[in-house]
Amino acid sequence: MVKAAIPIRRLLVLASLLCIVASLAGFGAFTRFDAALTARRMAFEPRAASGDVVFVTIDKYSLDEIGVWPWDRTVYARLIDTLAGAQARDIFLDIDFSSRSSPDSDAALARALEAAGGGVLLPSFTQYNATNGSSDAIGVTSPNPIFADHAWIASVSVRADGDGVVRKFPYGEVQGGEFVMSAPATLAGVADQRSGPFVIDFSIDPSTVPHFSAIDVVSGRIDPSAFADKIVVVGATAIELKDNFFVPVHGLVSGPMVQIIATESLLQNRSLTPLHSLPPLLVAGLVGFAALSPRRSLRLQSLLVGSTVVALEGTAFWLQSAQGLLLPTISAHALLGLVVTTRVLEELDLRTWLLRLASVEADNSRSLLGQVISDSADAILVVDEDGLLVEHSARLADILADVAAARNGDSVQALLPERWRTDIARAIEDLRLDRNRPAALNELELDGANGERRTIEYTITASRLALAAGKSRQGDDHVFVACITARDITERRRQEERIGFLSRHDVLTGALRSSAFVAEIDARMTVTPPAGTGHAVYAVNLHRFKTINATLGRDKGDALLKAVVRRLSRLDGRLSAIGRLGGDTFAAFTTIPVSEAEARSIAEAIVSTVSAPFDVTDAKAKLGVHIGMVFRTEAADGQGAALVAEAELALDEARQTNGSGLVQFDPESGARHAAARRIETELWHALDRGEMRVLYQPQVLLRDRRLIGAEALLRWQHPELGFISPQVFIEIAEANGFIEQLGHWALEQACRDALTWREDLTVAVNVSPLQFQRGDIIGAVRDVLDLTGLPPKRLHIEITESTFLNPSPELFDRLAALKALGVSVALDDFGTGYSSFGYLARFPLDKIKVDQMFVRTLVENTASQAIVNSVRALCQGLGIAMICEGVETEEELKFLRLIGCEQGQGYLFGKPQASADLIRMAEQEDAAPDTEAARA
Repeated sequence: MVKAAIPIRRLLVLASLLCIVASLAGFGAFTRFDAALTARRMAFEPRAASGDVVFVTIDKYSLDEIGVWPWDRTVYARLIDTLAGAQARDIFLDIDFSSRSSPDSDAALARALEAAGGGVLLPSFTQYNATNGSSDAIGVTSPNPIFADHAWIASVSVRADGDGVVRKFPYGEVQGGEFVMSAPATLAGVADQRSGPFVIDFSIDPSTVPHFSAIDVVSGRIDPSAFADKIVVVGATAIELKDNFFVPVHGLVSGPMVQIIATESLLQNRSLTPLHSLPPLLVAGLVGFAALSPRRSLRLQSLLVGSTVVALEGTAFWLQSAQGLLLPTISAHALLGLVVTTRVLEELDLRTWLLRLASVEADNSRSLLGQVISDSADAILVVDEDGLLVEHSARLADILADVAAARNGDSVQALLPERWRTDIARAIEDLRLDRNRPAALNELELDGANGERRTIEYTITASRLALAAGKSRQGDDHVFVACITARDITERRRQEERIGFLSRHDVLTGALRSSAFVAEIDARMTVTPPAGTGHAVYAVNLHRFKTINATLGRDKGDALLKAVVRRLSRLDGRLSAIGRLGGDTFAAFTTIPVSEAEARSIAEAIVSTVSAPFDVTDAKAKLGVHIGMVFRTEAADGQGAALVAEAELALDEARQTNGSGLVQFDPESGARHAAARRIETELWHALDRGEMRVLYQPQVLLRDRRLIGAEALLRWQHPELGFISPQVFIEIAEANGFIEQLGHWALEQACRDALTWREDLTVAVNVSPLQFQRGDIIGAVRDVLDLTGLPPKRLHIEITESTFLNPSPELFDRLAALKALGVSVALDDFGTGYSSFGYLARFPLDKIKVDQMFVRTLVENTASQAIVNSVRALCQGLGIAMICEGVETEEELKFLRLIGCEQGQGYLFGKPQASADLIRMAEQEDAAPDTEAARA
């Protein structure tokens, strides 16, 4: 029985220690320590990046080079074009594109994304409620639909642990009811919706990730081979952009670098997997059971425990380094530490040791407390309930110099601020009555030595101190004291106010940022105005500002923008604070209800005020003004963003007028814009859905009406919207960059159809001026001819006069290159636009097509007859063929024959028709070759 008692006692002690450790582990007491050990193991054996991920950094060098933030989105468009041209495998822009910018820059970015062919990832992220410590999601920020339609969307939401350190990354998250893969999972090609976040392997050294400055990439100073078949991440590293996180091993790193290391962890199969703490705890329990035996020496038992600790750590290091497994060992170490402590206490006289320890701790505590108070960065003051000074720190002199000059034991009650005396009395009374209240953080305004108001932040805590001998003045065996901890936060408050101001206001002009302006509308327009009144929202664009900015320079341009905001801010007391929607676009709204007439009067005052000349340093500047206005007779109801959007739609219409002008938004205009946006959205899919088709209008020799070719005409039949005019969708395609893809498809389809026609028939294909000037029209024509096998002499490329608005050597080179391919070049719609004899002589044209506006009035209008006659004489002199379109009557045909016009096109000879119908028309003509003679 005696022998059996020893193991039972050891088991009971060990069970007690296990319960203690298990309880601590259950409360998460070891989590941070295990995380720290994991980080140490990572740092002990660093790893190099794979090299498959390249970082293009928006660094301070790039910011200084471009000189403005946020960047114009054309910079990102050029960056995408450069990386796509370098054959990058994937491109991830860790940039927020949720809001709109200027229409031109947005269109440029959308074209670049679309041209990249879906090889670009854009970020979305969930916003969380951080004001009250809640983890509830309050919204999702996603790219604007004009960009999202041409890119992959990936989540970049990063959640730090409780200590503010990022250690894990999710495979994705649910946004708007749909699961969105995270950027690292998307880039690494790992799809896992069921697993929780993976642990990032921060042993991967960020310095081994290939990185280049964004401005060097955009400027072409980097060899494109550096990006070939690479995953390219574009993001900010500049400290001033504040996209940084604390991580293990490396400390503070940029947000994009966290995405890259997480991607590398997946690419290298280094997503670390945590193991359960039970196995090491069982090992520690077995060792602890052996170490608790009183029959073995303490030295041997300590050696056994130490060897176990080393073995556990060695095993954990090997598992983490070689297998990617995280073994938590802190709970096992804690158990072994408690075992050793228990054995040491058994070896010592516990009571004597505890008394000595208490005495030493008391001395140390007094010494440490005195040192802490003396050296504290905060001002510390300790007084008793009678207002006698007990202790104070040196920093108290910066706040209350009179109190700091007193000695311990002096009465300082009268020297304390009245609010402090009240708070001290309340804190001591709460302690006396056992009212448990947490110490509140308060603020106090004090006058400084120089008369400046200072903000003091302080807390007051009360304590009960036992008296070793005697009684207090109240007859108690204890005394109450109050400790005031205070600091001067005046400068911090100024910085917070400055940061708050900058977060809501434009840095350059001081105007409200777009989001803050919308919030102002939602906050101020909450009540339905009285009948006959409402609120007006204005969008104001500075006409000719870009020209002035380019002429006078950016510094004077910036000064002009500031002057505009100052002038608008003083214009009318009924106007809100001015908002800045874009580079040269501002906004305002009426803060009180006004009539519609008053709203228009205010708009006219804005025009008059801004149109007046500005004195900009040593120069004068005069601006034009375009205003879009929306008048709302109801409360905003959180629709501030929609009101601003409607005002901008009206502004778009105002911009189409010459000089200054005001356009008021109307629902019909909004419907037209909505229809245009619907057409633009559907246009991107029209080719894929087979909704586009090409019709052909015959072209004939006028002398005998013999068929010589046809003009290709693009038509769009939408299943819901019906027939959509080319004048509508061609203009939209030119605006959003789809014209190159659409034009290439039409060119290829026309050449394929022409191959099925009679061999002497030609096909004329219209080329948009934008497609001709910006696209690779030479390469497109060459590729289509090679692909279809159509003889070049059968292809006529038709260009309009607007192509010659900005004649240049490059334009001449393109025309010459087309001629070198063997195709003919025709000038379409001659006489309707930029008509100049100069370009007719300079450029290598083969044919001029006279617009139908002259042909339709040919019979009764002598002016049209003179113009057509003159063009015919001009063509004869230059050796250029002439074709007249829009021929619909026999009288028009006779006149054209009379003046010697050779070719014609119009409904008299045939309407636009399918390729099969044109083939039948040619076959019928071959069956009756002398059609004109037969008709005669």
